[in-house]
Amino acid sequence: MHLLSKTRYRSKVIFLLGIVSGLFFQTGCKKAYIQFGEQFVDNNYTNIVMIDTISPVISTVFRDSIITSQTGKLLLGSYQDPLFGHISASSFFVVENPPSANSFHVSAVYDSMVLKIVGDSTFYGDTTAAQRLQVQELNEMMLFPDDQTSFYSNTDFPVSNTVLGSVNLSIVPSRKDTVSIKLSNTKGLEIWNLIQDKAVEVSTATDFEHYFPGLKISPENTADNAAIYGFSDTVKIRIYYHESNPDLVQKYLEFSITSRNKQFNQVRYDRSGTALNVVIPENKEVSSALLNNAAYIQPITGALMKVRFPNVREAILQRTDYLQLMSAELTIYPLGGSYNYNFMLPPQLAAYTTNVNNNVGTALGANGSTSSTSAQYGDLKTDWLYGQDTYYTYDVSAYIEALLSTSADNTSGLLFMPPTPAYNTLFDRVAFGDKQSEKTMKLKLYYISVQKDQ
Repeated sequence: MHLLSKTRYRSKVIFLLGIVSGLFFQTGCKKAYIQFGEQFVDNNYTNIVMIDTISPVISTVFRDSIITSQTGKLLLGSYQDPLFGHISASSFFVVENPPSANSFHVSAVYDSMVLKIVGDSTFYGDTTAAQRLQVQELNEMMLFPDDQTSFYSNTDFPVSNTVLGSVNLSIVPSRKDTVSIKLSNTKGLEIWNLIQDKAVEVSTATDFEHYFPGLKISPENTADNAAIYGFSDTVKIRIYYHESNPDLVQKYLEFSITSRNKQFNQVRYDRSGTALNVVIPENKEVSSALLNNAAYIQPITGALMKVRFPNVREAILQRTDYLQLMSAELTIYPLGGSYNYNFMLPPQLAAYTTNVNNNVGTALGANGSTSSTSAQYGDLKTDWLYGQDTYYTYDVSAYIEALLSTSADNTSGLLFMPPTPAYNTLFDRVAFGDKQSEKTMKLKLYYISVQKDQ
């Protein structure tokens, strides 16, 4: 082609893109035939073509654990999930030293010691089922390993066999109920006497932590099929006492959680009897074909979904009419019947670039860009009536464009997970079917097609 003709052709294509972009969202057909005339495209027929025959490849990436410290949230309880197995959550934390005894009257007498936690309205599972929480004292201080400043969901510390207190858990999450757990009077009196004596054990937070390393709250029976609840980390311990001066007056001392960087939630799970009960390979990635033709997301138990488009370059660039990618949209459908009001879907799912090693890269942002500061979260639509039209959608235009522009082996992909703080504080989960499923995920590619007259 002559140089001048090439220049004119490029100008016409740019002009064409502007016109077609305006018409693009007005067409619901797979192919919209538009003849612009030879003054634009040299007697070519220009079409908008949509293809949706490229099947994404999905898998589940497993993590051994995630960071659960310093989230501002206690997770407590136990439940049975039909997809993810039996799951339980416990919380560890440190409390500050009690206030000084300078203002005590000589008639002051110890009454009781009570731990108070306040619900934050979040839950997962069946809130009508009964369960019991217990409190135990740690046997040692919670110290970070070398080069570590966080605790993980699988972290553990030994506790005393003696239960300091327990309570039947029966709350309405939406009311943000306060749960009061009466603690051992033996321990309460011991601390009370140290306060009265102004002993060194209660003089500073550090001294008190050496004497009283911390507490663990956990479900008494981790096999209960009930619910896991969220509580604020504003934990309070009150020592109630009374004075007769001369009338009887009820009073209390209050001390709170401290060293919030040490507060963490321990999450345990048993996947027996589920599709996820498989041997996890060294690379931590399992194909959907080995997981009942599905991929799973529940970060707090270590499951993330990976989506790849290994054949997209060949499927598009081999088309002789292909001129320019206009748009790419990914729609992913949760498995029908896999969610309900007890097992809610994550309201947001972010997508992050990843590689063959399953490292988390940059977020999929506006217009499908991986360099945007505005992340996409799937824009969840939930069909509670029929359960057939529930989906998340993503603009993956820039991501697919990047795949088309590289000739290297396509080993990249996208990891899907709830954004922080839901990532490590909630049990919302979701499963997506692969191409064998009744409602498989769809990648729709729209491109400009130019067919020249022969």
